[in-house]
Amino acid sequence: MKKTHPSLASGSDLRCFVPYFQPQFNYETGKLIGAEVLARHVKPDGSIEGPSAFIPAFEQSGFIYEMDKHIWNEACRHLSGWVKEGYPIRCISVNVSRVDLYHDDMADYLKGVLERYGLERSNLHLEITETAFSDNPQQLVQILEILRSEGFTIEMDDFGSGYSSLCWLKDLPVEILKMDSGFLSSTDRSHRGGRIITSIIQMAHAIDLQVIAEGVETKSQADFLKSVGCLKLQGYYFAQPMDADSFGVLLKNESEKPDLSSEEEREVPNVIDFFDIDSQSTLVFNSYVGGAAILSRGSNGKVSAIRINDKFFEIIGVDREKYSKRQYDIVSGMTEASATAFIEALDSAARRGEEASCVTFSKDIDGSGREFWCSCRVRFLARKRECQLFYLSIEDITEKTRLMENNRQLLSAIEEREDIFMHAAEQVNMFFWKYDIAAKTIYPCFRCQMILGLPGKLNNYPESAIEMCIFPEGDRYREVMRKVDSGQDIDEIMLLTSEKLPFRVRYTVEKDKDGKPTVAYATAIPVVS
Repeated sequence: MKKTHPSLASGSDLRCFVPYFQPQFNYETGKLIGAEVLARHVKPDGSIEGPSAFIPAFEQSGFIYEMDKHIWNEACRHLSGWVKEGYPIRCISVNVSRVDLYHDDMADYLKGVLERYGLERSNLHLEITETAFSDNPQQLVQILEILRSEGFTIEMDDFGSGYSSLCWLKDLPVEILKMDSGFLSSTDRSHRGGRIITSIIQMAHAIDLQVIAEGVETKSQADFLKSVGCLKLQGYYFAQPMDADSFGVLLKNESEKPDLSSEEEREVPNVIDFFDIDSQSTLVFNSYVGGAAILSRGSNGKVSAIRINDKFFEIIGVDREKYSKRQYDIVSGMTEASATAFIEALDSAARRGEEASCVTFSKDIDGSGREFWCSCRVRFLARKRECQLFYLSIEDITEKTRLMENNRQLLSAIEEREDIFMHAAEQVNMFFWKYDIAAKTIYPCFRCQMILGLPGKLNNYPESAIEMCIFPEGDRYREVMRKVDSGQDIDEIMLLTSEKLPFRVRYTVEKDKDGKPTVAYATAIPVVS
C-alpha cells in the first residue's frame, strides 16, 4: 500500500508547498552567487515542515513530480521578478527527484516555465542527488545528456555520499559538484575528511568542474575550504533557508555591492589532451625522456602536482609513495628563496604565456638529509575557474651545482694566494704580473701600477708596454715574448723603464692538457751591482 502525506490525504492543494531559498556565497569576495531552492510545507497552523517529512512518501506515491513542478514554477516566478528588479542573482538550483527524470515531458515543462517568465536556461541549474545513480545509472546518464543538450546545467548533489561517485563521474554530463557535508564532521580525528575534501577539489578542478561545499556551519570550516581552493559555499554559517520575501531583501542589499569580477578563463590549444587516457599527448607524457608533471595552483596559492610521469621520480630519487604527501604542496620541500623563485616563475608563465625557468634547492629531498638542486621549466596551460594549470619539466643539476661551487671556492683560494704573493712581492722590491697568452693581456701587481703607472689590465702586450718605455729594448723584448708565447720559460737580465735599470726578468709558462701555452707568471727583480 502506497504511503500518502497527511496534507494531501486531507484534501490540501499544492499551494501549501512553497520554495525556500538557501543562499550560496563566494567566500573570498563575500558576494552572493546563487541559491538552492528547497521545498517547505506550510501546515494549517502556520508551522513549517521540512522535506524529510514528505519527500519519501511523495516519491513512493509518485506525487513528487507534481510537487516538484509546482516548486520549479514558483521559484522561476520569483527569480523573474528579482531579475527585472536588477538584483544580482545569476541562477538558482532546483532539486530534481530521480522519479522526475523518468517523465518524458520534464524537459518540455522546464523550457515552458522559463519561457513563461522570460528566463534563460542558464538561469536554472538542476540538482540531482548522487544516490539517484544507484538505480539505473546508464539510463540516468542518457536522460541527463538530453537535459544537457537542451542547455540546462547539471549539478550532482551530495557528492561523495554514494558508492558510484568516481566510477560514473567520467561519463556524467555534470558541470558542478556539490560536496557532501559529511566530510566536514567535527568527529574526524584522523584528518581524513580534510584530505578527502582536498583531493575532491583538486580532482574537480583538473577535469574542469566547479565545486560548491554545502553544510558549512562554522568559520573554521569555511576557512579550511577556502585554504584548499573551494570558494563557493553554502550552509548555516552564512544563512539558513529563507522564504522568498526574506531572500528578496537579501538580494536588494546585495545589489548595493559592486558586481563580481572574475578572471577570464583561457587555455592553450589541446590542453585537455593531457587528461585524455587515449590521447597522443598522454602517450608522449608517460614516455617523455625527461621528468614532467602537471601542476595545479588553487586560489589559496598552494601548488599541487596532479599528474607526474615515472621519469620525474627517477630524477628526484624518491618513489611515488614517499612523495605522495609532498605532491599536494610541492613548494613545501624547497628553501624559502627557492619557493619564492618558483612562484615567480609560475606567475611569469601565466602572465606572459611563455616558458619560464628557475633553479630550486631542497635541503632534504627524501627524508635522509640529501640535498637536491633542480632546474625547473614551467609553461602555462590553462586557467580554470579557481585554479591554474601548468606543465613542469625538471633536470637534476645537483652535481653540476656542487662542481660549480667547488670551482668557485678553488678560484677564490687561488686569487687569495695570488693576492698574498703580489703583496709580498711589493715588500721585497719585486714587480709581478700575470700574462694571458691568448688574449695578449697582462694583469700587473699593485706596485707596478703605483710605480710604473700601469693600469690594472693592459691589453695588446707587449707593444703597449714598449710604447710606454716600460721595456726600452723593444726588439729584444718582442723576441722574449715570442718565446713565452711558444711555451718557453725565460730567465734573462733586461733593462726596464726609461731609466734603463737592469732587472732579472723571469717567465714561468703554464700549459693546458694538450700542451698549449695558456698563461705565464712573470717577476722582475732589480739587479744589484
